[in-house]
Amino acid sequence: MILTSILSWAIVTLSSTFMRPAPDYEAALDNQLLMGALVQTTGETDRYWVKVQAEDYTGWVTDLGLKLLTDEEKDAYLMAAKWICVAEYARIRETPSEGSAALCDFTMGDIVRQTGGWKNGWVEVLLPDGRKGWVLQHQVMDFRTWAESRSGLATEDETGRAFCAREITSLACSFAGTPYMWGGNSIKHFDCSGLVKFCYFMNGVILPRNASQQIKCGTPVKHGEWQPGDLLFFGSKKPLRVTHVAIYLGDGKIVHSSQLVRINSLADYGREVVGATRILGDIDCGKGAISILNSPYYFVQ
Repeated sequence: MILTSILSWAIVTLSSTFMRPAPDYEAALDNQLLMGALVQTTGETDRYWVKVQAEDYTGWVTDLGLKLLTDEEKDAYLMAAKWICVAEYARIRETPSEGSAALCDFTMGDIVRQTGGWKNGWVEVLLPDGRKGWVLQHQVMDFRTWAESRSGLATEDETGRAFCAREITSLACSFAGTPYMWGGNSIKHFDCSGLVKFCYFMNGVILPRNASQQIKCGTPVKHGEWQPGDLLFFGSKKPLRVTHVAIYLGDGKIVHSSQLVRINSLADYGREVVGATRILGDIDCGKGAISILNSPYYFVQ
């Protein structure tokens, strides 16, 4: 399947760009989009603001954070060979040298096109805005190879799921100390659901943006049956209102973004769990979790 629309297309050009509910810097930060993400423009503009529809969210971003595409350019972009940044922080530079001027920052999850250029451990990249630059080869991975290596997340095999759970929980724990920011969905800062979404994304799975949507994904899990990698939700039960989400680590511990990314015991956190879901094993099953390989926003289907 190839995406078609009467709307225009665009690629995010910044390492992370802010999405807001209104075309104003004083409007709340709702979400962040990562470099290389494909979005649709709705046709609505306001000064230098453009309203866009991402795979799971709609809001306003600044025009300097976007490169507009035709349908043909969008299709070519989806089919092109790309790199994904697997380092926490990197820089794309003008020439293949640490001493060269930086063109932009480049952070985990960002995506750029390949050019085929290579020199002394550096690879040449084509940025979404059309500029060419260089990044250290060990900081990137071929995007399709990376996505295929994470296809095991959909497995129903218990050993495979346990391995995937360790990857997700280890990544989340590695962000300990990262500042909380409402709407944060990049390595620079996270809110609670942004941390969950990002850690699953870096393991090949697209989840909805907000905790109130994430609780509807996967399979509900009863208290006492939780496994590492499951999502635990907090809020109120009657009526059900979800206000927070964490990733279960096992042994009564969670990792979550609350003031900052931190690891807590459930006893110390002291809030009642109002629901839990298991994503692993329920991907591409119509339960809200989609593999990046099967997303038309990342690959031609």
